Amino acid sequence: MDTRESILDAAEEVFVERGFSGASIKRIAESAGVAKSLLYHYFPSKKDLWQEVIHRRVRQAGLPGKLLETVASVSRDGLEAVREGRKHTTYFEFMRDNPQFVRMLAWLNAEREFPCEPPVDMKEGVLDRLAELQEKGIFRKDIDPRVFVIIFMAVSEVWFMSSDRIKAWLGEDIDRDGLGEEYMDAVGKILLEGMAGRR
Repeated sequence: MDTRESILDAAEEVFVERGFSGASIKRIAESAGVAKSLLYHYFPSKKDLWQEVIHRRVRQAGLPGKLLETVASVSRDGLEAVREGRKHTTYFEFMRDNPQFVRMLAWLNAEREFPCEPPVDMKEGVLDRLAELQEKGIFRKDIDPRVFVIIFMAVSEVWFMSSDRIKAWLGEDIDRDGLGEEYMDAVGKILLEGMAGRR
């Protein structure tokens, strides 16, 4: 295996277990079986290493392309078709399928060390396409696309960071296994229909 990839694998394990603050470069280097100096050759700082671990997982899952296709499908097929086809669940499904990513976000939120930026091409691509939807009148123009993305990410992330507590609060008479799907269906109805331009 490539040395850089070995470092990233080891870093992800340590970050998931200990968070950013609790992870040391020494421990990551030992886990990867490399010298600290070699680790710093590839990654100038612990923050750079953290960002690359996050970005690698995002790229491996194909999230940038999937998000761009989801936004493009709104223009092509319409909001109702996207919601009915459950295409709005792309980020939710990514979180569900990547618990390591969720754990790292939870650590970052708790520690508040620094903001974790998304890959630039993904961020700019999604925002540009949302702006296009506004220009076409598909999405309303009085909501900043950046705010829409923040809201959509937040409602997806809160499920994975708080679902056990939420389920307990709701009680025993609910379908706990299907609640996540029901949650995202409701998100689709509320957010996508709320973003719809005037008909």
